[in-house]
Amino acid sequence: MQISILVSTAMLTEGTKYGIGLHYEDMDYKNMPMMSLISYSAGFATILAAAWSKTSFGITLLRIASGWVKWFIWLIIVSVNVVLGVSAAIMWTRCWPVAKLWNPELEGTCWTPVTMERYQTFTSSKQAHLPGVVGSIRLVETLLTLCA
Repeated sequence: MQISILVSTAMLTEGTKYGIGLHYEDMDYKNMPMMSLISYSAGFATILAAAWSKTSFGITLLRIASGWVKWFIWLIIVSVNVVLGVSAAIMWTRCWPVAKLWNPELEGTCWTPVTMERYQTFTSSKQAHLPGVVGSIRLVETLLTLCA
């Protein structure tokens, strides 16, 4: 996980040499393909770090969980990895040829930006709600034990 974040940070730091972080009006457009490639690569590394981080926490919870809670945590771990895995894959497969991602002047096709925005919104909302769900598991388990 830390390696993935380190790689992402290093890429973005290197990308500042090409104009990443500058105001749109201050960018040198001849560097745009390199900035895009670096940004996509750093984003991919960040998605991997998020998936590994959530998986790591889930595995930690598995050590203290039992019964139906353990199965529920496994469901969360699998669903998080599927959603983030698809998100990472979509990053690189939404254009054909793939190089069209960072060089828009190439011949080829890409999915519409709306498709990407909708899936990324879904991914973000899933990631935003999971900590609350995981945090309330113990409360639900305790309440069920008291009611029994």
